[in-house]
This record gives sequence, structure tokens and C-alpha cells, in this order.
Amino acid sequence: MVLSTSSKAFKQTILTVLITFLAQNVSGLSSPIIRAPVQTTDYSPVVVTRRSAFNSLAAVAAVVFAPTSFPASAAIPPAPASTERAALLSVIDVRASDSVVLKAVDALVPFDPSKGRGAAEPDLGGEWKLIWSYGAEAFSPLLTLPKPFRPESLQYLGDVATSEVGEGRVAQGLTGGVLFPGTGLQLWLSSGAVVAEDDPSVLVIKPPFRLQLGGQVRSGTKKKTVVEGGSDADFRSQNARTVEAQEAPPNRYKQMYLEGGGSGALRVSTITDGDPVIVGATFVHQKI
Repeated sequence: MVLSTSSKAFKQTILTVLITFLAQNVSGLSSPIIRAPVQTTDYSPVVVTRRSAFNSLAAVAAVVFAPTSFPASAAIPPAPASTERAALLSVIDVRASDSVVLKAVDALVPFDPSKGRGAAEPDLGGEWKLIWSYGAEAFSPLLTLPKPFRPESLQYLGDVATSEVGEGRVAQGLTGGVLFPGTGLQLWLSSGAVVAEDDPSVLVIKPPFRLQLGGQVRSGTKKKTVVEGGSDADFRSQNARTVEAQEAPPNRYKQMYLEGGGSGALRVSTITDGDPVIVGATFVHQKI
């Protein structure tokens, strides 16, 4: 259900499309939308249609997860005081190259506290902030922007997701950066998902997909639905994806490393199957 955003034209126009569409089509929220122009260089004018806006907006979402059907094990141990963990956080902090961070990820994963059951454990629930990603451009060029322009990417699972987007749903949020500065607004993408029957570390994303504009978590601001999507195949077809992509199976997200405990816990995940343009993307999240 994730777009390919690898084309140059898409990367050049996504911010203009995003702000123009929301400014023209979203109303009734408690916070006004800032109609700030987007600086462009030799870009053709953007003709905004509901479909093109949906395609661009949907690309800002990364991965969403769901409650599990596997029985939970005993509590996952909290963050270990390991040199591998410290090394990963260090190379992320200094913005080391992708190859260096990936080596640090590979060194940490064998010490997974969930012992290969990350998708099936209650510790997956909560609020998570994306602190590093590999292949993020396949989800959204917004995630490749430098600070302070890059939006904050957040995931909501468990009770907090239920309170925000409904029972049995989970959500992804993007806020801040170039998105609605000073308004307190946030983009929400929610979906269902299930733990894979053959692997308690894997989550399989399920429709329907709902893109909404609302306030930040726990703000109480009513969300306005921009559009709802059906199946992965339909979504990929609407985005003029290849036949191979349209026929690809649902996206599968492997939780390679999951720490127990509260704020500061780490999670590492990767896309192992599904839309070919995003297979192999890797993410490091930290619990808020």
C-alpha cells in the first residue's frame, strides 16, 4: 500500500501538491492551515486532482502495525547495556553513512530481547518515533529532508491507537517540519494488520487504509478523512505501478529487534515481502 516515490517529478512536486490540496480541500478543523508557498526551481505547474493528491499524501506514511493473535510470552527484558546498542545509537546520532548504520544494526539484531516474537508481544504497543531509516525515499521524500524541514514520523499501537483511530486499528503520523508549521496539525494513516501465521516476528498489513488530517495525539481534534483505500492491488494500480507490483503479495514487516520497557526502548524492523520497491527498507524506532 506504499507508493513508489523514486521518480524525479514526484520528488519535485510532492510538497506543492501536499500543501495545495490540503489548503483547498480540508476545512472545519480547529486549527487553520498555513497557506505558505513552496519554493520551487524550474518546476512545471502542479495540477491538483483528488487522485494525485491522494497518491502524494499516502506516500508520507511508513509502516503501521496491529494487535497480535499469538499468546504473549513473559515480559520482554528492558534495554540491555550492550556495546552493540550503544554503538547503534552513536552512529545514528552522528549521522553516519547508511552502510555504517546497517552494520551496527546487523551487530545488534542477534541480541533481540523478544527472541523472534516481536510482532506478538504487548511491548510492541505504545508510541514510537522513527530515529533512522534506510530506503525511506521509497515511502516519502519528506523523510529524507534535513532538519528542521523533515517531519517527525510517529507510530501508534495498542491502546493509544484505539483511542485515536478506533478498535482494531493502528496508525502512523507525520507532523512538524514542513507540514503545517505552527498549526498543531498532523497527517494520520491508519490500517489493520495481523501477525503472520507462520512467524510471530512478522506483521502483515491489511486494508482498509484511511488517510486523515487532524490534531496531534491526544489533542481531541476531530480528524477529517481525506480518502479511504481498498486493497493493496487497487492502490498500486491507481498509482500506475507495474504489473509485478500490482500482483505482489501484501507487505510483510519483520520485527528484528524489540526491547521491553517504556520510554527509550528500541525497535528495529524491515520489509521482507510485498511491494518490490520497498522490500529491504529498514527502520529504527525509539519508544516515546
